[in-house]
Amino acid sequence: MKRMMQLSAALVMAVAVSACAGDDARPMDETPGATGTGGAVTGTTGTMEADREFVEEQLALGNTEIELGRMAQERGTHPDVKEFGAMMVREHQAAAEELRPIGSQLGTAAGALGTEAREEAREELTELREELAQLTGRDFDRKYIEEMIDDHEAGIRDLESRVENAANADVRTWASRTLPKMRQHLERAKSIKDALDNAGDS
Repeated sequence: MKRMMQLSAALVMAVAVSACAGDDARPMDETPGATGTGGAVTGTTGTMEADREFVEEQLALGNTEIELGRMAQERGTHPDVKEFGAMMVREHQAAAEELRPIGSQLGTAAGALGTEAREEAREELTELREELAQLTGRDFDRKYIEEMIDDHEAGIRDLESRVENAANADVRTWASRTLPKMRQHLERAKSIKDALDNAGDS
């Protein structure tokens, strides 16, 4: 049940390693005080490389949320699960549309997984999709919602970190704007899980 949390932890470690490795060799225009739009940033401890990694990971994970949301619409049994899947598709598509231009400014390779940890993350997500594809009815509903809870708990931690540490002002703004939505998604997923549990007890 904690696969998505482990995935997020692996991605965070990849960001941290990349950021530390890139500090000494960072070009003059990639100091922690620089932004993709030329504005000054104060009070941050992040690096542009960490921001790039974050954007790439968010785009890749967003694509996964969209794919799993479509699965929930097709295979889900409970109407709330289907509705949640539709919300994931709709809102993660919107978030990606906002994030892609920021990624272009930072020179990201959207969806490209360049580190070993991120390759492992892709394999974990592929395994999850295959596992969900074998489930039907209440089993699918419960597994999907449980994964969404784990995923959003980890995602909230990632966003909170970027709000505090992003070197790029646009990344920090996107994270700040996305964070309340992620918290809403988490609360909704938890309420659906409660409904599924109660239905199973009846």
